[in-house]
Amino acid sequence: MLILTEKPSVAQSFGNALSIPFDKSQGFYTDGSTEITNCVGHLYELAKPEDYDESYKHWSFELLPIIPENYIYNQNEETAKQIKKVTYLLKKHSHDKIVIATDADREGEVIARIVFKEAGLTDISNCYRFWVSEALTPDVIQKGMKNLKNWNEYNELAKRGFARQHADWLVGMNLTPYETLLAGHKVTLPVGRVQTAILAAIAQRNNEVKNFVPQPYYQCVAHLKDNNGNKAEALLFNPENNKFFFPNINGYINQAHSFSEANKAISVQTETKRRSLNPPKLLSLTELQKIAAKEYDYSSSKTLELAQSLYEKHKCLSYPRTPSSVLGDDDVELFREKFDLLKNKYPISQFCNTSLITKDNKHIFNSKKLDSHHALIPLDFIPETATQAEKNIYEIVLRHFFLSCMPICVYDEKTLWITNGEYKYKATLKTIVEEGWKKAEQQLAPNGAKKNEEEDSLQNFDEKTCILKNTEIVKKMTTPKKEFTETSLLAFMENPTMEDSDEKLVGLGTPATRGNILSKLEEYKYVSKLNKKYYATEKAFFLLKLLFKNPLTAKIASINQTTQWEKQLESSPETFEKQIIQYIRDCVKTHPEIENYEKQGLGKCPLCGSKVFEGSKSYFCEKINKEPKCNFIIYKTAFNATITSNDAKLLLERKQTGIKSCKGKSGKPYKAKFSFNTQTMKLEQTFINTFSKKKSAPNGAK
Repeated sequence: MLILTEKPSVAQSFGNALSIPFDKSQGFYTDGSTEITNCVGHLYELAKPEDYDESYKHWSFELLPIIPENYIYNQNEETAKQIKKVTYLLKKHSHDKIVIATDADREGEVIARIVFKEAGLTDISNCYRFWVSEALTPDVIQKGMKNLKNWNEYNELAKRGFARQHADWLVGMNLTPYETLLAGHKVTLPVGRVQTAILAAIAQRNNEVKNFVPQPYYQCVAHLKDNNGNKAEALLFNPENNKFFFPNINGYINQAHSFSEANKAISVQTETKRRSLNPPKLLSLTELQKIAAKEYDYSSSKTLELAQSLYEKHKCLSYPRTPSSVLGDDDVELFREKFDLLKNKYPISQFCNTSLITKDNKHIFNSKKLDSHHALIPLDFIPETATQAEKNIYEIVLRHFFLSCMPICVYDEKTLWITNGEYKYKATLKTIVEEGWKKAEQQLAPNGAKKNEEEDSLQNFDEKTCILKNTEIVKKMTTPKKEFTETSLLAFMENPTMEDSDEKLVGLGTPATRGNILSKLEEYKYVSKLNKKYYATEKAFFLLKLLFKNPLTAKIASINQTTQWEKQLESSPETFEKQIIQYIRDCVKTHPEIENYEKQGLGKCPLCGSKVFEGSKSYFCEKINKEPKCNFIIYKTAFNATITSNDAKLLLERKQTGIKSCKGKSGKPYKAKFSFNTQTMKLEQTFINTFSKKKSAPNGAK
């Protein structure tokens, strides 16, 4: 029998679990009858176009499209020695039982199929699949070896994996040269089936924020007080738009304010609804990445790497590349076993209700919502030798593990309608009936943070004795959407919406590939990150400009189109691949006018008049590394405030920036505008006095 794993560490785990020693002379595990070897990730990679035909070395429109009849794979030169060993063992055991134990996901499936095919084997009738979600402890491996499935049962998964691989190759190897040629071959413009759509979404958000013009709106706030001194606020209802804001201060809002100031008599009607809030669910990889990005500023790739280490090296975490946030119906004993193992060491477990660890609790155990692998759960204590970053990831998973089996939070949501003459104001109060899991969350808050006084006041507010103290009209300004961060981009890729629509679409990529997509965008210099926010670069906007010149190539930058392809990939990989091939053929038929790429820069250098470009950490003169050298530079962070590209443009035009939130050396915050002194070549501040500004009312519309 032969066992093929994806990584050396996994082969070692199998060797230990099955008591099969490592033979140094041969370089694999063997006891004479059973042998274990491993890949090293991808042993093969898809060949480049020039490997099919040397003429493809030099890009030209005439050679496009490049559509292979059969895809060629080249050896990864760094692993050639291992390829030879794996090929030898596959051929040796071609008539024996072969167990495929590569990672239990689409990528692991493709890796194994390619190695098998490149070894010259085609018959998989004697091949079986090892597929588990738990960390590969000896017990899990032994149990998994008793529950092997015929490899044929994973043929559909393999088809989807190859179709995805071929489609990504077709898009990259055709549209990248196509767009690069349209740019006059002055810059290489990589195009990707999913990454370009994500890039377009980032650029669109940047433009929305940049071009957003704040609009004023007004609210009339009624200040209420009960006999115990508790305070609450209610907003004037606007019958014209059925909302609680007014586009201008004239008319109805002014009349309501004037009337209430003269007539304090009110009547209060209440409506109470009992509501419940479920505890947080167990984590999928994407959810873990979102939380790690928010709490520790870890990139998606780093979080996956850390989770993989907890799974493979420390064996204290379940299989990380999972899209699921539930366990299967049959995983109750697994959950209970791990709960009993961990509960005494972690005080948070005291808030759990063990009666919730039951098959009937679909919040945790739901086979209908299980996809490939169960949710992330801790499987053992994390060793002290683990890094702090590994411990951080482990603790996030552990926290959600215990929270998931805590009682629900029950609260009463009370709606107050305050009538003042013909005018109506609305307030919403929440009263906690049963804290449930929220009590544990409060304990976990930084420094044991407690509810603020305002929350306590609302919790105890007595509407039966409330009076109207006064009303005020508050002017507010609309705000734009927020720039994408790692967390919001992952959420967007998991649940994208169509342009100009709230319609939910099929997710983009997989939990295991989303982080890599973001890394590639940075690698290609299409985006830069500043204060956790993603910004499309000048190069990115140029690519998108070229793509949108052609209605066909514009589709590759469409979230809607990309999600349709993702849906087609899942339902019919054969149809999906045919659609991509036809799409590529149609794209390269037309040759729009060539537009030579030339970096425009943000403005002129005040020292030498050359162009000023944007870098990852600064804005600098194009001659910073040329002769005659120019040392002009503006860093993106000054006085603990962020200098955006728009700010840099204003500074280069000898104008002031908008108001920036700064911090002094002592950490004390203040407001200031920046300008650039061309004599000293330094940033200068104009301090803004904010003490006299009136505090605006909460709960404003955005």
